[in-house]
Amino acid sequence: MGDRRAAASDLAVPERLPLLPSRSAVLFPAGVIGLQVVGDRSLRLAEELAAAPSPRVALFGIDRDDEEEEPASRDDLAPVGVAARVVQVLRLGQGRQQLFLHGLARVALLEVERCDPFYLGKVRPAPATGRTSRVDMDMLMGKALAAFQALAMADDRYGREAVELLRMNVEEGPELFSDLLATHLLVPVEAKQRLVEMLNPGERLRHLVELVEQEMARVAVDRDIQGRVRTEIEAKKREYLLREQLRIIREALGEEGGPEGEAEEFAARVEHLPLDEESKRVLYNECSRLAILSEQSAEYPVLHAYLETVFALPWKDRTRDSLNLSRVERQLSRHHYGVAEVKERILEYLAVVKLKGRLAGPILCLAGPPGCGKTSLARSIAEALGRRFVPVPLGGIADESEIRGHRKTYVGAMPGKLIGAYLRVGAKNPLVLLDEIDKLGSNLRGDPAAALLEVLDPEQNRTFLDRYLGIPFDLSETLFLATANRLDTIPGPLRDRLEVLTLSGYTEEEKVEIGRRHVLPAQLAAHGLPAAAVRVERAAWVKIIRSYTSEAGVRDLARRVAAICRKVARRRAGEGRPARGVRVREEHVERYLGPPAFEHEFAERSPEVGLATGLAWTATGGAILFIEATRMSGAGRVEVTGHLGEVMRESVQAAWSYVRSRAGELEIPPEAFAAHDVHIHFPAGAIPKDGPSAGVAVATCLASLLSGRPVRHDVAMSGEITLRGKVLSVGGIKEKVLAAHRAQIKTVVLPMGNSKDLAEVPPAVLEELRVVFAPRVEDVWREALMPILMVRQQDLKRYA
Repeated sequence: MGDRRAAASDLAVPERLPLLPSRSAVLFPAGVIGLQVVGDRSLRLAEELAAAPSPRVALFGIDRDDEEEEPASRDDLAPVGVAARVVQVLRLGQGRQQLFLHGLARVALLEVERCDPFYLGKVRPAPATGRTSRVDMDMLMGKALAAFQALAMADDRYGREAVELLRMNVEEGPELFSDLLATHLLVPVEAKQRLVEMLNPGERLRHLVELVEQEMARVAVDRDIQGRVRTEIEAKKREYLLREQLRIIREALGEEGGPEGEAEEFAARVEHLPLDEESKRVLYNECSRLAILSEQSAEYPVLHAYLETVFALPWKDRTRDSLNLSRVERQLSRHHYGVAEVKERILEYLAVVKLKGRLAGPILCLAGPPGCGKTSLARSIAEALGRRFVPVPLGGIADESEIRGHRKTYVGAMPGKLIGAYLRVGAKNPLVLLDEIDKLGSNLRGDPAAALLEVLDPEQNRTFLDRYLGIPFDLSETLFLATANRLDTIPGPLRDRLEVLTLSGYTEEEKVEIGRRHVLPAQLAAHGLPAAAVRVERAAWVKIIRSYTSEAGVRDLARRVAAICRKVARRRAGEGRPARGVRVREEHVERYLGPPAFEHEFAERSPEVGLATGLAWTATGGAILFIEATRMSGAGRVEVTGHLGEVMRESVQAAWSYVRSRAGELEIPPEAFAAHDVHIHFPAGAIPKDGPSAGVAVATCLASLLSGRPVRHDVAMSGEITLRGKVLSVGGIKEKVLAAHRAQIKTVVLPMGNSKDLAEVPPAVLEELRVVFAPRVEDVWREALMPILMVRQQDLKRYA
C-alpha cells in the first residue's frame, strides 16, 4: 500500500513548476533523456534543482524560429509540455550542466508567473482526449509495432532492445505504448514536438505509423543510392582497367581503330553528305562523342546506330521520272477498268508536274469503300512513273512520335514512319502512299494528324525535322498520295491539304469486266494454275456478283473466285496429271460456292404496310436500309429501336410530327394517334446508324402504317424532311444509287436539290433505274404509297 502511494506521489503534478525551455530535445511521458543546459536562467534552475529534495520541472519546447536559446515571453513556449522528475544533475564545467529527466505526464501551460531567477509557471495536467475502440487501438499498436520492427531490421541505428521494450508494453495501453515509440523514433524535433501536443492516443498512433513508414522509405532510398554509387564506382574502375589493358594490347599489336577509328570514318562520310553547315556540325559533334565512348558503354550502340541510320538515308539517291503521259494512261487503262474520272484527274496532275518541273498543288486523296482499288491504283501510278512505291499504313496510329520520330535519348528510340519509309525504299523521290489516313487517332501522346500537316505542306516539307534525326530531311521531291474510306473523320486542317478523288464503287457490268480481266487472272496465278485452267461464263459472273457479294468494291468477289480456284487446284493436284480447263456456267456456281449468301427479293416481294426502303451511305459504300413500324393499343407513345444516333432519332421525331399534321390528307382517324403506341425499328440493331438522310423513309413508313396504304416494294428513297414538309438535299447520292441498282430496285426517290448529283452516276445504271426528284414529302408519298382506292379494291385489311 505504501509503495502505491509513493508511486502516486511521484507521478503527481504540482500546480506550479519551474519551466525549462528546450529547443534541441523533446521528452515524452515515461521517457528518459539527458539534456545539457546553458543560459543564465537555465543554469540557476539547475543549481536550484540540485539542492531540492524531490525536484520537479516542466520541459517545454521553444515555439520560435530564431536562434535565441531562451524565450522572451509566454507566446514563445509550446502550449503543451511534459512534467518531469529530475533524476540527476551533473556539473560539466565552463557554464554547462547536464540534467537527466524522467517524464511523468503531459501538462498545459496556463501562464508564466515569473522569469527571474528562472522561469516559474502555472500548469495543469493535459489528459488524453478522443475515443477509439479497443479493437482499433490494438490494431494500430500491432501495425505500429510491426512497422517499427521492420525499421529496426533495416536501419542499424535502431537496436533490438527498443523493439523488445515496445513489445513488453503493448498491454499497458496506447498512451504508454505511443510515448515509448515516439521516444525511440529518430525523427526531427519538430515532429516529436507535434507528437507531444497530440492528446488523442489514436491520432498519435496513426501519425507514428506514418512517421515509421516515412523512415522506411528513407532507408530504402538511402540503400538504393548507396548501392548504385558502389556499383557505378566498381563499374568505372573495371572499365578503366579494361580500357587500359585494351589500349596496351592494341599498342603491342600495332593495331589502330576502336571507337576513335570509327568516329574518324564517320566524320569523313559526313563531309560528303549534301547537308548545310549546321547539320554537319551536329553530326560532327555526335562523331566526337562516339570517339570518347567505350564500346561496352550503354550509349555507344545507341549513338552508333544513329549515325548508321543517318548514312543509310537517301540524301542524294533518286530515281529518274518517266513522265510519258501516254505510257501512264496505257498503264492505268491496262490495270484498272472504269474509274475514268479518277484516271483523267491523275493524268492532269502529272501533266502539271511535267510542265512545271516539280510537284505542286494539293495532295491527291483516293476516297472510297474498301475493295475499290485505291492502293493498286497508287501502285500503278508509281510503276508508270518509274518511281519506287512505299506504303505507309496510318490506321490506328495515335502517337505523334510515329510520324515525327522518337528522340534518341529514349530507350528503343527510332525514326518515324516516314523516315523509315525512305530507309526501306532507298530513294529520295518515291511515291509514298499514306494509307487509311481517315483512321488516325489522337490521345495524350499527341495528334498524328497535326504532324502530317507539315509533311503534306510543300512550303514546309523541304526541311522536315524528324526528332530522331535531329537534322532536316527534304521531302519535297516525294509524290504523296493518300487513301481513305470516309472523309468526315479526317480533321479539317488536314482535309484542307487534300484533293479528294472519289471511287464510289462499281456497277454490275463493271464488276463483270473487272472479274474477267483482273480478278480471275490474278487468282489463277496466286493458286499456281495456268491461264486456261478456269473459264467463267458471263451468266456465272452475274450470279456470283448478285447472289454471293454485296459490296461496292470487288474484294469479296475476289474471295469467291479464290474459292473456285482452290477447288480446281485440288482436283488438278489429285489427278497427278494436267487436266482440261474448267468452264464455270451459271448452274455450276452453287456447286463451287454453296447456297447463295444474299437473296434480292425486291422483285418477288409484294407491297407491305409499315415497311419502307431507305438508302444510306456507309464507309463501305451505299447500302439498303429497311425501316419497319407496327402499332398496338396504347396511349400514343413512340418507341424507336435499332442502335440509332441522336441525328436519326431527331429525324424520326420530325417525321412523326409531320405525319400527325397531315392526318386529314392521309385519311388517318384522329384517334389513331392517341389510342395506339407505335414502334419503329431499324433492323440489324448491332450496327450503329446515324445521319440526316432517313427522314422521308421514316415519314413514308409511318404514313403507310397509320393510313393502311402499303409501300411499293420496288421503291427506295433518301432525304431529310423539315416540319413544313420540304425534302432537304443529302450527300452520297452516287453511292446510294449504286446500292439501289445492286439491290435491283426499280425506282429511286431523291430530293430535288440532288438532281445535279446524277451526273456522277454511270449512264448504264441510270438506264436501268427510274429516278424521281421530290421537292416535298407529299411527292414522295405519291410515288411510294399505293393509292387508297387500289388498297380498298384489293381488300388489304390485314395491313390495318
